[in-house]
Amino acid sequence: MSGTAVSPPFAEAKTSSVDSPGITGKLWPRLLWAVLFFAGLEGLLFHSGLYALLLKPDSGAGWVESLLRNEMRRAKPDRNQVLAVGHSRMALLPRVANEMKAETGYTFGTIALGGTSPRGWYYELRAVDPSARAYAAIVIPSDDYNEPDGPEDYANRETDPYYLVARLKLRDLLDFPWSFRDNKLKWRAAESILLKGLIYKRDFLDFLANPAERLKQVRQFRQGSADWVYDYKGEPANLAGLTIDWDHKAAHFPGRLTASQRNLINDVLFAPLPPDRGRLRAYFRYWYGRIVDRYRDSGTKIIFLRVPRAPVSPPGQPPKPDSSIRQLASRPNVIVLDEHRFDELERPELFGDPLHLNGAGMVKFSRILATEVRNRLGPPGSQAGELPARPR
Repeated sequence: MSGTAVSPPFAEAKTSSVDSPGITGKLWPRLLWAVLFFAGLEGLLFHSGLYALLLKPDSGAGWVESLLRNEMRRAKPDRNQVLAVGHSRMALLPRVANEMKAETGYTFGTIALGGTSPRGWYYELRAVDPSARAYAAIVIPSDDYNEPDGPEDYANRETDPYYLVARLKLRDLLDFPWSFRDNKLKWRAAESILLKGLIYKRDFLDFLANPAERLKQVRQFRQGSADWVYDYKGEPANLAGLTIDWDHKAAHFPGRLTASQRNLINDVLFAPLPPDRGRLRAYFRYWYGRIVDRYRDSGTKIIFLRVPRAPVSPPGQPPKPDSSIRQLASRPNVIVLDEHRFDELERPELFGDPLHLNGAGMVKFSRILATEVRNRLGPPGSQAGELPARPR
């Protein structure tokens, strides 16, 4: 025995493992079927648009889908329609603006939602207006026509893929992921197009935990959300009594404000800004430019406005001619409202917090905007067919 080589007990198993042609021949078909199964499941549930109908309604993506579907279902008998996009500071109340239809001749709608961005507004407009011919005007809010850099890099807004996942198409792989600067976010943006299940995962698990409750919520939103948004009256709270010393960056508060309200006002109004390197202007130049280009020669006007900035008017800054909005102002389908048009609303009794108008402020904002739209667009046309056909 001493001259006989003894193999370890695992030697035979090692040599007959996955290298065996028989086992390998069985493995690859199974892997292929697994890939095909998951690809089919991904396509059926998530790429078909089926799961978008079951999203948690009060999630970011759920609200986007509710607003878009409601706007697409809204009757539009003619092209005398004005649509507002924007974030939470777009204070248009369509109900109030439409009460002035006898004076303006236009009907107003909104798909504005807190947390959305100009990148998102482009894809949202593509969804509700695929022909780019449904509206007389699109209204877009700006926080500041100078577009200074702030604490956030909009190009790397992490929530955009989650808000837009249901509206992104395979063709968007050519541009959407590459609009992010961060490489990890580029991949996440690509996932929102190719592997939507990864983006939907948390929502899907929540759905599986209680599908009956989710279906109930979906029905409630489908039946009521359009009226909830249209009948919204804004928040009743106000900041009456607040005064601001901008030179010394000091706020003097009315006694009824809580410590958290005071801290929020200080944090928002007196936050230090980073050096202005033009990142935000470049971002706006790209996404505003895409929206403007989409409606070029369609007859639709793009109207920019500066929202009321603060409960007390901050000191003015010299205008920057290289801002995206000021550069776009020369385009034939662009209207830029006077940046001081809404300054009269910068009063503490019309703000509910340091950034947002309250209900009374929103009513005044909506009336001013409806009047401005009528003044800038002129008398409404009778039918969309009277407008020139869009070049193909």
